[in-house]
Amino acid sequence: MEGIAAAQTPRPQIAALPVDEALELKLVYLDDVGPAPLPGFGAVANDAKAPATLPGISSADREAAMFRKLGSRQAFLAGAAISMALAAGGAWQFERSPLALLNALLPVWIGIAAVFWALWRIVLRPAGTNLPPRPLTADFEPLRLDMRYADLSALPLEALTFVVADTETTGLRPDGDRIVQIGAVRIENGKLLQGDSFERLVNPGRPIPAASTRFHGITDDMVAQAPAIDEILQEFLEYAGDAVLVGHNIAFDIAFMNRIKRIENPMLDTMLLSIGAFRNRQDHTLDSLAKQFDEEVRDRHTALGDAELTARVFLRMWPDLQRNGVRRFGDAQDLCADSALRVGAMRPYA
Repeated sequence: MEGIAAAQTPRPQIAALPVDEALELKLVYLDDVGPAPLPGFGAVANDAKAPATLPGISSADREAAMFRKLGSRQAFLAGAAISMALAAGGAWQFERSPLALLNALLPVWIGIAAVFWALWRIVLRPAGTNLPPRPLTADFEPLRLDMRYADLSALPLEALTFVVADTETTGLRPDGDRIVQIGAVRIENGKLLQGDSFERLVNPGRPIPAASTRFHGITDDMVAQAPAIDEILQEFLEYAGDAVLVGHNIAFDIAFMNRIKRIENPMLDTMLLSIGAFRNRQDHTLDSLAKQFDEEVRDRHTALGDAELTARVFLRMWPDLQRNGVRRFGDAQDLCADSALRVGAMRPYA
């Protein structure tokens, strides 16, 4: 890409991540980019797989974390079963008749089941499960976070031009679904430019599922006369120019775009920045961050509305990023890469 010198260089080694911290981060919600949870939520979106090896986390630690994470449910079930068996053994000392034994054990078993169910909800049920299900992806390859840009890395964030983008789609699978809308806004000198925006409908060349229409409100009639994605994507790339692309869970949007034309711009993901800046949070959705920063939510689940909200949240995050040592583009890219590894080290809570 003209105007940007990119160099493929190894990333610095990332500090070791304690296993307990990886476990505490078991709930990481991404932006709700689809009308329904992915089939078999608990598998990663787009059939992505976590990295086989992770800098800073030993093989033994990963195995211990996986054992502890996967064993929590089985441990509760085993505990309930053992408690019921012990109760049965104790009652058998006094009741020899099977019917009498059953009558004696039934209320005890119900009580044990109720206690373990209550403990399950209190101890293991994660905070925020009342939120709508969201797709979770560990596939950040579209962001090309291993790339380093010689002329950008040392520049402060305030010196950069950002184009904050979002898409609406027919579904959640880049390999089968299509974009129906692209929206974007521009940030220069640390300020969101008013009146400088991009918003286009796209004819996906196929019917839009009713479930998707209920989510973003875009109907077949609305896109019937719209251009195809090839034309709209080219318009968007001309609008973006050499700017750094930013989005919330933008790897999802870029994966769709890459099927038409490979996106070469540098990129940052506000979800990954949030994970790095707010390590004690479990909910990293755009809605949650907007609430944290008291940002008004307007035109949610429209491409332009979500892009504009993401831009405002991104700017509000800058003081927190600076407190975490992120002042230059290279720092922000490293933080995104670090967070991507942390997400890859986790198993989604199913």
